[in-house]
Amino acid sequence: MSLHIEPTEEAVETLRKERRKNYIAALATSILSVVLAGAILYSLTIIIAAPEEPKVVGYITPDDAPPSDTPPPPEVQRETSSASHAETPVKVVVAAAAAPVNLPKIDIDPPDEPVMLEEGNMLGMGNGFGPDLGDSTSAFGSKEPAGSTLVGTFYDTKQTQGGRPTDLSQEQFCSILSRFVNRGWNEADLNRFYKSPQQLYAAQFYVPRTSASEAPKAYGCADKVKPSRWIAIYRGKVRAPKSGTFRFVGAGDDVIAVRFNNQNVFDYGWFQASLGKMTAAQDMKWINAMQNKPGNDALKKELRDAGINVPPSTFYKYSTTKHWNDTMGGVVAGKTFTVKQGDVYPIEILISEIPGGEFGMTLLLEEVGMEPMSKDPKTGAPILPLFRTNYGVPKPDKNKEHVPFDEIGIVWESVK
Repeated sequence: MSLHIEPTEEAVETLRKERRKNYIAALATSILSVVLAGAILYSLTIIIAAPEEPKVVGYITPDDAPPSDTPPPPEVQRETSSASHAETPVKVVVAAAAAPVNLPKIDIDPPDEPVMLEEGNMLGMGNGFGPDLGDSTSAFGSKEPAGSTLVGTFYDTKQTQGGRPTDLSQEQFCSILSRFVNRGWNEADLNRFYKSPQQLYAAQFYVPRTSASEAPKAYGCADKVKPSRWIAIYRGKVRAPKSGTFRFVGAGDDVIAVRFNNQNVFDYGWFQASLGKMTAAQDMKWINAMQNKPGNDALKKELRDAGINVPPSTFYKYSTTKHWNDTMGGVVAGKTFTVKQGDVYPIEILISEIPGGEFGMTLLLEEVGMEPMSKDPKTGAPILPLFRTNYGVPKPDKNKEHVPFDEIGIVWESVK
């Protein structure tokens, strides 16, 4: 006898349901695994692989540009703004390919090099040192107030303001010069004399020997003023370009004197204004006294009392200035003065012709303790730069007698 066990229909149905559930679960798990794996691979591809950069083409379409023969590609515009330009949207045009575009020619002028004129202001060339960099219509200055210059005023002591003759002697004229220079450079002392209505604007003081009539001509009064016993005074303020100790070097034929920061620091020529005397071509006794050679003790005392050419003075002779070497010992170095870079100092320069004939002047600047760039090959005298308030330099005829100078030098900017 055999035993046969057979499940009931209910048991079979339950088993079928369990199998179906297991099958669906397994299938769902497989599908989710595939999706997850794909998502992971896609993410890795985005992060690791470098995206291909799209081609970007910018178009400039000014209003006056002619239309292009080829239509531009479709534009996709995106407006963005930066933190520094939050109110100015920037349009970016992106295209799949570049098309030919007509671009207008744009001329851009280079910016002017800034130069200083007035205290605290940076101005362009047109309002700075003058449009012509200081080249003057005459050696005595320009008639136009151009940039960084000193203002010159011209007096004729031979006549009053109304044109009446003063009949001053040479000694009386020299006394007027001495009083003016030693008592504060007060132009009220000159108010009784004829004053030219024309002022001149000068940036450097360099006139090789020329006719004394050139000064009245430059000031527009040659028809009223004979070329003798005239005085021209240049005034202004200058900013020190560097700190240091300096001294003026030069000579006047007949007179040049300088007052810097309210102190007389230079006075030399055929006549010394501070002394009120002619000191050249008199057996060289004044030159010997200035050089502190033995003798001439009374002259040495006068020089010490004046306080400018205190013995021993330093003279420089150049191979191109034979006349001045023979009559004045060459050019002389004045009294030292110290400045601080950036500070502003008043300056006054007086020039004069006394008997008439020829006039000449040279005003150089020497920095104490600095070696010169070059020297006169024959005399060994230093070639010094001009004192100047802008970049203009004179162009002397080197075939004639003249004082050589270094064209590269510091500029003492004139300020108002």
